Amino acid sequence: MTRSRYKLITLVASLVVLLAVGTFGFALIERMPFLDALFLTVITLSTVGYGTLKPLSAEGKLFTIAFIVVGVATFSYHLTQLFGVLLEKGFIETFGARRMTRKIGDLQDHYIVCGHGRIGSIVTAELIKKGTPLVVVETDPKVVAELEGGGVLAMQADAREESVLRQAGVERARGLIALLPADADNLYLILAARDLNPALNIIARANDPSADKRLQNAGASHVISPHREGGKRIARMILNPHVTDFIEMATEKQNLQLQMEEFTVKATSALAGKTLTETGLLRKHKILVVAIKRTDGTMAFNPEGSTPIHAGDSLIVLGPAIKQFMT
Repeated sequence: MTRSRYKLITLVASLVVLLAVGTFGFALIERMPFLDALFLTVITLSTVGYGTLKPLSAEGKLFTIAFIVVGVATFSYHLTQLFGVLLEKGFIETFGARRMTRKIGDLQDHYIVCGHGRIGSIVTAELIKKGTPLVVVETDPKVVAELEGGGVLAMQADAREESVLRQAGVERARGLIALLPADADNLYLILAARDLNPALNIIARANDPSADKRLQNAGASHVISPHREGGKRIARMILNPHVTDFIEMATEKQNLQLQMEEFTVKATSALAGKTLTETGLLRKHKILVVAIKRTDGTMAFNPEGSTPIHAGDSLIVLGPAIKQFMT
């Protein structure tokens, strides 16, 4: 429970107790009906000054004096604090949470980024750059506030909880990226996500290289070790600097002359059911199909022109203006 919500509940409870004390006090001392006692309590606390419904007894007058001395100041303070919490937190947070829930509910084939640390922030930025729908799950309220301020859908919650994953739309998601600080937390997250969506593409970070196998056994589709991958990239830049430059240039969104992309051929696509030559991708559009990944998981590299393209195939292509073929 957040501090603002706890404060809100405390203030409401205090006001209810104060009203209850006045109502039952007047009802018992003056033998009033409940509604009349409640009415007298409210006008006393609010200092409206309507007067009493009937003359009070000596005991009733003493109770009223004590109730005014203690209750009016307490009531005014708590009511002011309550309005402050509602205006600053309650209404804004409730409205924002509902709006975010609606937006997440509209997502389909999106990615869930769990953890927005140094690596998570880079992953999120790259997905946004590519126009990929996503939602970030992070425990740090400051990080969540910054993301929301930047127009990114974000939830302040523990990604390991099934209810949180459901709220993030894991059952409709295309993939989940597990970037929690501890391997044990990522392991638990993967188990929960895989159980909710068996077809989910899960990419996990392994902080300890020895955790690779455990994360894969838990259900991760791919496991990335930042230290190992960083070392490989440094080695590639030393051994094949021009190849590395070419790949980086081709995968950058800003490069409009040459792009490398991956897309899945839909059943409604004009490419489905044709051979590579018949599609005219290379001859007409200068687009080179580097590889084709079939639905059974097999990969065909540098396919020939007679290679057929089927619905559901994933094409890895290189060339200009590729986006028009990705629908």
